[in-house]
Amino acid sequence: MRSTAQLISYELILSSAILLVILLSGSLNLTVNAESQRAIWYIIPLLPIFMIFFIGSVAETNRAPFDLAEAESELVSGFMTEHAAVIFVFFFLAEYASILLICILTSVLFLGGYLLYFSIIFDVFDYYEIMYLLDEPFSYIDTKYYLLLSNPVMEGLVYGLVLGLKSCVMVFVFI
Repeated sequence: MRSTAQLISYELILSSAILLVILLSGSLNLTVNAESQRAIWYIIPLLPIFMIFFIGSVAETNRAPFDLAEAESELVSGFMTEHAAVIFVFFFLAEYASILLICILTSVLFLGGYLLYFSIIFDVFDYYEIMYLLDEPFSYIDTKYYLLLSNPVMEGLVYGLVLGLKSCVMVFVFI
């Protein structure tokens, strides 16, 4: 009963924060949500909502200090006391899979998803006039990041790496 009440209360917080992000982006589609963050990531204007979402997601994934949803008599290992070997591994794996899913959702909703601002990086190169250090094989940098992302395979690779990097940062923040 206590565990169910805790789960419902934190899911209400998470769904309210997600609804605010949906209202700001204007769509339920996560790709449209990520594309609407090209100008500014939602973590900046929605910082209090992000903090509420983050605390709710920590509680949803049963991380400390929200990991005591069971009764005090079950505090040895909780509901996993009777399980050993493979069943315990699956419970453990499911907990960390939920953490990974929440981190990916957080990076898509608040951190721009797969978007990375390459133009800022190349503008820094132009400002410090580092471009002359690059050899002929790297001459495509002179035309900014457009040619880098014009190939669909490279675009998918770069976007996947960016989303993976943001999600890994969120996982390390969680743990």
